[in-house]
Amino acid sequence: MKCGNVVESPTMGLSAAFQVHVSSSSSFRSSKLRSLRFTRKGHSLQMIRLNLDKRNSNIGCTVNGATTNIGSTDSGATEPARVLLERLFAQTQKLEEQMSRDSNLPKDFRLGFNLEILEDDLQAALAALIKKEEDLQAAEKTVLMEHAKLNHAKQEMERREEEIAGAHCKQERLEEDLNQANQELISQSRQIEDLKLLLKGKEQETVAAKSALILKEEEIDKIRNELVKRSEETARINSDLESRDQLLNEVNEVIQKQQAEMQQLQEAVKEKEQELEVSMTLRKVEEDKLKLAETKLEKQTMEWLSALEELKKLAGEACKHVGERNETLDDFKRVKKVLADVRSELINFQKSLAYSRKKMEDQEQELEKELAEVEEQKLIVMSYIKNLQEAQVELESERSQLRVAEARNKELEWDLSIEREIIEQLQEKLNKERSSVKQVAQEISLLKEKLDRKTSEFEEAQNLLQRKESALVEARLQIQHLNSEQASLQRILEEKDSDLFTAQNKLEEVNQEIADLKMLMSSREAQLIQATDMLQEKEEHAEILQHELDDTRLKFSEATDMVERIVELTNKLVISAKYEEDSDSSLLSEEGLSYEMNHMLLHPYQVPENPDNDSRKQTKHLELELELTMQNLRMKEMELLAAQRSLAIKDEELKMAVDRLDERERELKSMKEEIEDAEGLRKLYALAEERIGDKSVGDLAIEKLQLEAAQLEVEAATNALQKLADMSGELLKTANLSTSIDNDNVIFLQSGSDPSLSKELLNNECFGEVLREISQLSALSEQLVKGAGIIGAAG
Repeated sequence: MKCGNVVESPTMGLSAAFQVHVSSSSSFRSSKLRSLRFTRKGHSLQMIRLNLDKRNSNIGCTVNGATTNIGSTDSGATEPARVLLERLFAQTQKLEEQMSRDSNLPKDFRLGFNLEILEDDLQAALAALIKKEEDLQAAEKTVLMEHAKLNHAKQEMERREEEIAGAHCKQERLEEDLNQANQELISQSRQIEDLKLLLKGKEQETVAAKSALILKEEEIDKIRNELVKRSEETARINSDLESRDQLLNEVNEVIQKQQAEMQQLQEAVKEKEQELEVSMTLRKVEEDKLKLAETKLEKQTMEWLSALEELKKLAGEACKHVGERNETLDDFKRVKKVLADVRSELINFQKSLAYSRKKMEDQEQELEKELAEVEEQKLIVMSYIKNLQEAQVELESERSQLRVAEARNKELEWDLSIEREIIEQLQEKLNKERSSVKQVAQEISLLKEKLDRKTSEFEEAQNLLQRKESALVEARLQIQHLNSEQASLQRILEEKDSDLFTAQNKLEEVNQEIADLKMLMSSREAQLIQATDMLQEKEEHAEILQHELDDTRLKFSEATDMVERIVELTNKLVISAKYEEDSDSSLLSEEGLSYEMNHMLLHPYQVPENPDNDSRKQTKHLELELELTMQNLRMKEMELLAAQRSLAIKDEELKMAVDRLDERERELKSMKEEIEDAEGLRKLYALAEERIGDKSVGDLAIEKLQLEAAQLEVEAATNALQKLADMSGELLKTANLSTSIDNDNVIFLQSGSDPSLSKELLNNECFGEVLREISQLSALSEQLVKGAGIIGAAG
């Protein structure tokens, strides 16, 4: 029945709220506040439900694992929770009664105030339940602690019993051991004297071993110092790598942030697109409404026009009926007044229609908003009622569970009291047994003191012997380890010698390849000289052709001028034939024509009797000459392109040679690194032999000098290789310069420049530099050969 009332009362309250929304805008604001409050209540009820679920799970855990009493802490927490829940139910009933009545503005504010009070009560109930949950957890912890204490006490009892039994057994064994020790001490005293003699001999051996160990330790210290240096280098490299990793991580973070910003921008763009679509739909609806209004206005204007036509007809009829003129004039004036009134009424009606339409649209929007809010309030009230019912059921179930837990706690308290009595009895027994154990321990300590006095002297001598033997064993092991390291170093040196031999062979191969490259360079140089000569000849030929083209162009321009003059003369002759009547003018024209013909005869290019045919022949002849010159120019261009292709092929071959030189340089660098490793190994080997005494100090000094000389030669070889790389780069640059100079020569050919300048540039600058660089390459290769021979002798 309560649930039915709760469902019916919100519907009545909501209908009243709907009426208030329609009547005034102030009630609309209050409904917004009330809806916000309802949402807050819904969220708080959801939180209560979640906390109740958690509390049920925690209570289940306490019921399953509880073994002690917690009634004293829970009795105080359940009573305020019950009081708060009863108060909450009473307030909900009051709210239902208020919502069932007709609501107006002050009652809405009162309803919001009551809802705030209800929210405070709900929070207080929630706090009480949380406190109760914490008390239950504390009780559970106390029960578990007491269980752990009981188990620990039982384990201690069992352990003490085992210790007592073991003490009895040890006492019997010690008595037997004491009897045996008395017999063994007599025999051990004799053995101690024999061991003293052995110790003297072993001490002498240890002194000799120590001297050898000191030498080995010094060598090891040097090796350790080198290892420390290398470890520092590796640490520096690792720090560089870590800094780079940090930079990469920062870059990745920046990229991720940018990606997130891009996603946000995309989402914002999508939202803007949706808003635009909505605005477009609204605009279409408004346009439809405007069209309907326009159609209505058109209908009204048509009616007004029809009324005007009727007025005109009436005016015509009035003209016909002259006798009834005065009456018709009065009627006409009345009709005009009526039409003016109708027009004003139509305008007012249109304005009122527009205003009423706006009002209707605003009212429709407000009604739609109010309906949506009313539906939301209905849903909120229904969810609120359901949550209250669920909270009621959960509270009842909690009460039953709390009662069961109280009963179990009482049982656990009874069990704990019984166990405490048992523990007290066991404690008394333990105290008695401890006193007996102390007496036995005192007796055992006296026996141990006697045994320690007798065995301490023997153990000291035995410990000294063991230390000496262990030191000797360690010295022998270190000597064996050093011998093995010496053998491994010897093997590594042999391998490095073989690597040096192979490196020398590679150097010889490199020298041969350098000689081959010199031959190629000389052949390429000859080809370049030939190509430059050919280009110069082609340039001269192209200049000659250019001059011929200029002459032909001049001839062609003069011929065109002659043809134009002949055409002008023919036009003048035609004009003079038309005007034969005027003899004076004709004579003047003939004199002018004869003067012009004489002028043409005096021109360096004389005009024949048939000027049209001769001009055509000359033009054809000139066209043939132009075609021939164009063909010659095309042939020359083809030859120039072929020369450029050959130069490009030569450039590619030069690049291949430079790449080979780079590969050889890399191989020589690797050989240099191997030589440095071999030098380090030789130093280690020389130091080891110096320490052992296989070689004299003079031999070692000679070897050091040889190694230093080899290092210097290796440095000279590396410098020579670097110079080779630089020279190869310069060769590439000069090759590029030669190609660019060839292109410039082509441009000079087209522009008609002096060929002697290009010839001097080619001969003086480019090829001089190439020859110098080739000579430097040959000198450097000879130095490399000498350096390789010196390195082989040093190896």
